[in-house]
Amino acid sequence: MTAGAGVVWDELVAWAVGRGFAGFECLSGIPGTVGGAVIANVGAYGAQCSDTFVSAEALDLHDANGVPKVLTKDECRFTYHDSLFCREPGRYLVVRATFALPTNGAPRFAYKDNRFDLSVLATKNGRPPTLANVRNMVLDVREQKGNLIMEDRVSYKGAGSFFHMPFVSPQQYEHVKSRARALDAEKEERLRPWAWEQPDGSYKLAPGFLLEYTEFQKGHVRGAVGISPKHTLAIINVADARASDVAGLARDMCDAIEKIFGVRLEREVKYVGFE
Repeated sequence: MTAGAGVVWDELVAWAVGRGFAGFECLSGIPGTVGGAVIANVGAYGAQCSDTFVSAEALDLHDANGVPKVLTKDECRFTYHDSLFCREPGRYLVVRATFALPTNGAPRFAYKDNRFDLSVLATKNGRPPTLANVRNMVLDVREQKGNLIMEDRVSYKGAGSFFHMPFVSPQQYEHVKSRARALDAEKEERLRPWAWEQPDGSYKLAPGFLLEYTEFQKGHVRGAVGISPKHTLAIINVADARASDVAGLARDMCDAIEKIFGVRLEREVKYVGFE
């Protein structure tokens, strides 16, 4: 399946799900376009754009010939929420992308947390969930977090999840776990799972879990900027906040986590015009 870079991403997801094409359902409700999804390698709930990506046609703006190039998946060098296009900003203009989606495919069960668990949905329905079931569940969870930009759905003024999920070594993971339990063992147990072991032995941590041990929790407000009352990772504009207000809060959130756990968060949101 090939789609132009300007196609609205969630419209493509809905189209695919409606026709029984599997692979996009967990990426429902993500704002932006197909081109943006490829560049950022968008991911959510155990899936990412690169899972089904085949190739992209792109213009290399450093090439005076102006002839579009076809870049394969390997050439795009996808990693977690990253790609060749992110690492060389301003060089490539994605024109269209091709994906391989299995027909009549089954939804993926690669992820769960304390809000999202497809096995619960399967038990409730008495059968494996359909692609449409998964899409609707993802949309509902996004609305619960207040970051679903869709008509008649709840959303706050923000840029979605502000920080990447950090990857740490086994030793760092044990330190974080030990520190969390020492600070509040009941909270650590209640918020599981908050870490996921990776094939290489490292661990991916939920930054929202780390923030639960700081002052920067849901509903926190500082002047014109704050944290969504529904989602710890969403910094929101409360009342005419400036970019510097948002950046300042984000910096302090990172500093607080590093001080407690020794883990430094990386921004998922890109700044334009200042650092």
